[in-house]
Amino acid sequence: MLKVLSFFISLLCLDAAMAADRIGFSKGTEFLATPIQGEVSLTCEGFNGFGEIIFTCRDVVLDPSIYDFFRGPIEPSGNIVELTAFHQDGSNKSKTADYVGVEGITREPVNLWISTLFQKPLLEKGVNRVEYKISNMGGVLNKGSFDVEVKRGAARTCPSARMKSDDANDCYSEYSVCQRYFEKFKNCK
Repeated sequence: MLKVLSFFISLLCLDAAMAADRIGFSKGTEFLATPIQGEVSLTCEGFNGFGEIIFTCRDVVLDPSIYDFFRGPIEPSGNIVELTAFHQDGSNKSKTADYVGVEGITREPVNLWISTLFQKPLLEKGVNRVEYKISNMGGVLNKGSFDVEVKRGAARTCPSARMKSDDANDCYSEYSVCQRYFEKFKNCK
């Protein structure tokens, strides 16, 4: 009887250890911040004029993904998760997301890297200590932390390209043209 009880206790401990290993982002806890660059020649023509310009495009992308799902513990009544990343420089960033507690995963992927006027990334280069709090109606049901490391990846260069636009205003919109260029070449992969 003691052996059977010991066996079940070891199974429970093993299951708890395996569940703890699953906590983090679905694509892992190591990411690469990879510089990408390339040159695009854009011809703009349309009802509002004509123009041609050459853009030298540069960006830093996060591999394997700029968005990812947070995987946490199964918490059937949990419906919100707050993620707070503490960066090496002493700064921090928090994000709140809908959480499917019965599956232990966020409903939508979390922005890990995109920085715009309206969005800020969760992660920065270096080691990020990410603390999570799973809650329902404000009451914390589960919390913990894990580390995510963002290392510098090897720089990549996309081939030079020519693009056309029916809108002459695109000749003044380097950001959107470069984003389309990098998308076309799958971030220089």
